[in-house]
Amino acid sequence: MKKVGSFLVIALIVIASTFAFSMIKPSHEIAQAASFMVGGDRPVFVDSPSGYSSNDPAPLLIDLHGYMGTSVSEARFAQLDTAAKKNHMIYAAPDGLTDANGYEFWNASSACCNFFKNPVDDAAYIDSLIDEISAKVDVDPKRIYVFGHSNGHFMTYKYACTHSSRVAAIAGLAGAMDIDPSTCKAKSPVNVLHIHGSADEVVLPNGGYMGDVQYPSVKETIAQWLAIDKCTAPAVMSSPFDLVTSIDGAETTSTKYVCPDSTVELWSVAAGTHHPVLDSVFSQQVIDWLLAHPKK
Repeated sequence: MKKVGSFLVIALIVIASTFAFSMIKPSHEIAQAASFMVGGDRPVFVDSPSGYSSNDPAPLLIDLHGYMGTSVSEARFAQLDTAAKKNHMIYAAPDGLTDANGYEFWNASSACCNFFKNPVDDAAYIDSLIDEISAKVDVDPKRIYVFGHSNGHFMTYKYACTHSSRVAAIAGLAGAMDIDPSTCKAKSPVNVLHIHGSADEVVLPNGGYMGDVQYPSVKETIAQWLAIDKCTAPAVMSSPFDLVTSIDGAETTSTKYVCPDSTVELWSVAAGTHHPVLDSVFSQQVIDWLLAHPKK
């Protein structure tokens, strides 16, 4: 299993680096006239919509890149910056710290992707960004959302586990929770959208290892969050729909659990890889889902 885990880490690095170095700039310039900076020595540009007031606070989306990615590559990959702007959301894509190999990471779980044991508390960092943003613009406290890809998806779970009273919903592609359910200290329900490709070659749908550390399967991750939200609702299956247009046909199905105080949903992407080619069809559906799930 250790040999398999080592191969997965290498595969993650190769795939992420190939994509990250191809990125030049996001789909629109994040630093615009309506933007401002927060984060201190870990600066983040925040893109705020125009034409809103304290009488109509805006939803906030934090967008987290994968291992070896950056805020710029994440905006280009998921295209949530453009969708957020279209839907009058405040958007921020922070950068993880740089590890000993020079790659950006989030300290998200025991498996992914703090490979050099940096003690950084990224959940606290993300929460501090939300504090700073809320001090500068009018954020709707019932519509604070976090999205992530890969290591960033792992990080969405970490943030929800540590700041469940604040975040309305998390969504992510190609991640998992920590293998140990006891590490999650969530005290209130959080809406969860988990997106995973059946052909993900890095974060395997059936679970696996990164190095010597195990991560759970998609099924185990969903079961963990259903337990956290104290949800015993039956699964509701959808007809196939088109989420990833680079894959022919209607490749995605939904398995949804409508809980008393939250919704937990899995979008399974047939033939979806770890790093699919995404476009506005994906980003708009993710944004629509988030906005439909405010904090209760």
